[in-house]
Amino acid sequence: MMSPSRLLLLLLFLTPLEGGSHTAEDDNLLVFTVATKETEGFKRFRHSAQVFNYNLKVLGLGEEWHGREDQRIVGGQKIRHLKSALEAYADKEDLVILFTESYDVVFASGPAEVLKKFKQAKSKVVFSSEALIYPDRRLEAKYPAVQEGQRFLGSGGFIGYAPYLSQLVADWQGLDGESDQLFYTNVFLDAEKRKAINITLDHRCRIFQNLNGALDQVALKFENSQVRVRNLAFDTLPVVIHGNGPTKVGQIPAPWN
Repeated sequence: MMSPSRLLLLLLFLTPLEGGSHTAEDDNLLVFTVATKETEGFKRFRHSAQVFNYNLKVLGLGEEWHGREDQRIVGGQKIRHLKSALEAYADKEDLVILFTESYDVVFASGPAEVLKKFKQAKSKVVFSSEALIYPDRRLEAKYPAVQEGQRFLGSGGFIGYAPYLSQLVADWQGLDGESDQLFYTNVFLDAEKRKAINITLDHRCRIFQNLNGALDQVALKFENSQVRVRNLAFDTLPVVIHGNGPTKVGQIPAPWN
């Protein structure tokens, strides 16, 4: 079975040099990420964002990372940066903001497809979904049941209207070394907050594909001189491909650089 890192690497090798024209509607989407160092993984992520004409804003470059690079149960630093950045956009009702990891993520398509799929979800905030629950398995019983798709929230990618993302992080007062995954999970599992902010999960991986625990569900689809990751379980073509899990894409070389 191909590892998440190799799958992302192959996808980037096959990414076209140009990802299509930029439209006025695409300006309604901003992409935020937090990266303290320009690793090879980050450079690959930035390259894919440039290919598909995303408006990318990088937060935290040059700052010390508060936590080990291989430590998954951290991430408060990312919430701190996002909360601060959102202050300038909190009143932009039509602005859509996508937050994603950067060291192990690539884009497979452009802003137009992301916006279309987000609006079809008919929610104000959409989180990626996971087949596996972490960091606290005791919370499994509190998750709403789903008829189809993956049940658990993944904090590595989410999208929403700017005012609602501001509400999402408004109560964050934690430390940089605390878990962003646990914070967002607790917000989602609070039924009142989930309803007030109008949060849902991308259960069928239409926008986000987390590869951890799901490699047997995905394959590369070649069509019209393009390649996409296809989720075989749900017959979807996700746009944001996240190679999370034990093997990180940032740990392998980038021979095209």
